[in-house]
Amino acid sequence: MKRLNPIQRFALLAFAGIIVLTTLWVQLSPWMGYPVAVISKEGMQDLASGWVKQVHIAPGKIEVDTSVGVANANTGGRWAEISVVGDPGRYAYGFPIFLALLLAAWRKGRVWRAVLGYVILLPFQAFSISTSLLMQVVLATNLDLRLLKISQTQLDLLAYGYQLGSLVLPTLVPFLLWLWLDRQFVNEVLVEAWKKNIQPKLVPRPTVVRPPPPPPPEQVIRPAESGPEISHEISITLPPRK
Repeated sequence: MKRLNPIQRFALLAFAGIIVLTTLWVQLSPWMGYPVAVISKEGMQDLASGWVKQVHIAPGKIEVDTSVGVANANTGGRWAEISVVGDPGRYAYGFPIFLALLLAAWRKGRVWRAVLGYVILLPFQAFSISTSLLMQVVLATNLDLRLLKISQTQLDLLAYGYQLGSLVLPTLVPFLLWLWLDRQFVNEVLVEAWKKNIQPKLVPRPTVVRPPPPPPPEQVIRPAESGPEISHEISITLPPRK
C-alpha cells in the first residue's frame, strides 16, 4: 500500500475530525454557545438600542424583544411589537472546524491553542447571530424604512453585515485562525511537501549514440592520358653512282 504524504495525511485526518467533532458539537452547542449569547446580548443592547428593548438568553436560545411594531395578517391587523428568537450555536460551528484542523496537525501545545481559538472565535460568532436576529426584524417589517426608523444606507450596511456573518465568517475565520496559530506546522510540513510535489521529476536523458562519421571517399589518382604519339620519319635521298 502506498504511504500517504503529509498533505494527504493531514487532509484525511482533518476531514474525519470535522465529521466527528461537528456531530459532537451538536450535542454540546447549547452550553458551548452560551458565551456567544452573552456577548450578543451586550452588543445588541449597546449598538441597536433603538430597536432592542430586552434580550433573554438561555442554553441554546436567545430571544430579543424589540420596539419595532407591525400590523399585518400575521398579527390579525393589530399593532404588535416584533420579537425574534435564535440559536447562539447556529453560527458557532466554526470551532469544531478549527479544532479538527488543530488535531490533524498533531503538534505540541494543542490544548492552549484550542482554548485560545475558542475565545478568539466568540466575538465573530456573536456578530453572526446578532446580525441574523436584526435581519429577522427587518424582514418582519417587509423592509419598511418608516417602521424601522433607519436610512437606506443603514439598511444596506446591515444586509452586508448579515451576508458576511452568515456566509463568510463562520468558515473563513476558523481556517485563518488555525493558519496563524499553527503557522510553523504549515511552513515546515505542508508547504515543504507541496514544494516537493510541484517540482518536476528529473528524468535522465537518453544517451544518444552518434554513428561515426563516414570515411572520406577514396581518391583514385589516374595517370594523365598521354597525347597522340608523334612519329618523325626522316627521308634521305642519295645521289646515283656514276
